[in-house]
Amino acid sequence: MQDALATWHMGEVIAAYRTHPFHGMPLPQELVAGWMKLTQPQLSRIETGKPITDLVKLIQYARVLRIPEELLWFRLPPGTGVAAPTRPGAVRSEPSGPADHLEDLRRRAEIHLTTGAPAAATLEDWEHLVAVHGRATRHLPAAVQLEDLAADFADVQHALAMRQPASTARQLTRITAQLAGLISLSLIKMGQRGPARAWGRTARLAAGEAADPAVASWVRAQDAYTYYYGGSVPEAIVVAQEAQALAGRSPCVGAVLAAALEARACAVLGQQAAMNAALRRAETILAGLKPEDVTASAFGYNEAQLRFHEGNAVTHLHDRRRAWEVTDRALALYPATDYMDRTLIHLDRADCLIHDGEVAEGAAQITHAFLELPPERDELIVQRARGLAQGVAHHQAVPAVRQLCDLLQLPAGGVRRGA
Repeated sequence: MQDALATWHMGEVIAAYRTHPFHGMPLPQELVAGWMKLTQPQLSRIETGKPITDLVKLIQYARVLRIPEELLWFRLPPGTGVAAPTRPGAVRSEPSGPADHLEDLRRRAEIHLTTGAPAAATLEDWEHLVAVHGRATRHLPAAVQLEDLAADFADVQHALAMRQPASTARQLTRITAQLAGLISLSLIKMGQRGPARAWGRTARLAAGEAADPAVASWVRAQDAYTYYYGGSVPEAIVVAQEAQALAGRSPCVGAVLAAALEARACAVLGQQAAMNAALRRAETILAGLKPEDVTASAFGYNEAQLRFHEGNAVTHLHDRRRAWEVTDRALALYPATDYMDRTLIHLDRADCLIHDGEVAEGAAQITHAFLELPPERDELIVQRARGLAQGVAHHQAVPAVRQLCDLLQLPAGGVRRGA
């Protein structure tokens, strides 16, 4: 404790206080955060971040921990000092009056109440929170969602680190797999494929521990997307097939996600028969999903998504008639708030136009789709738009192309098309 005080870093002092042997066992971050009117993620950042320099906060936290003034590197206002500790190495003093004694009793009760297994209500809250995050992927930019995902992941890990009944630990491990998978998905959208793969591994480990085939299939399907958007198309096919195998004979979201991704990857390689076979499997699995799984969520799948994925697949084969047919259906089904998939659909249609020689119309469609995006643009969309724009950048004489290149800040002419 003295070493922590010598650093003049209140976060290190709080961490040392929480883990001091005086308490018998480490105090949970949630508990101490509550004393300080903070959330657990806020306290975690205080403990591991830069030293606090705000004197008001320093005084507040010193009062909560009842640190004697002579041990501090700043002065407390008159009348708020704390008596020196009576136990070697301890910072907290013994209760010196009725109010202190009551506060000490309250804190000790909280310690016992919060260091056991999470209550059923808490587990239900986490399940609900995961579902909320899943739905938010349909309308929130990845960078906006990632911070909340990380904070909630940390909360679950803190609970999982405590001794739990087997059923509770399995439920927390399944939630860990889902949150790690969502973090991986966010990183894919942000173009951070290395970290996305790492979080995919974490999700797979947790899914394996949870022994839930549907979750394992969903996590592996996210891995397939990481390979696909990273340009490793043959590997994406293999991993997508693994995701379908993990599901066994039970229709689940992971299996239909993987089948649709396999179809898109086969189309990239020009394998039309394999693409059509994978799309038929996706149709069959979608028809067998439970009603609660046919939803607009990262943990759900519906016809709008399948039509989008089918449209993307046939776009790679330059089948404009079929692409227009299925994407018309997808756009009719998607709500206006689902900006990401709707934008990618418009970019696929622009790809078809450009391939058929309608360069001005295609460039105009890319520009319109890009300008409709929220300010926090996912890198996945930006890369797709830039790849298409680079393919027509040599048509600088076309006003729509020139406008598009200016919008995306591309150099004039001579730029090779992206992957």
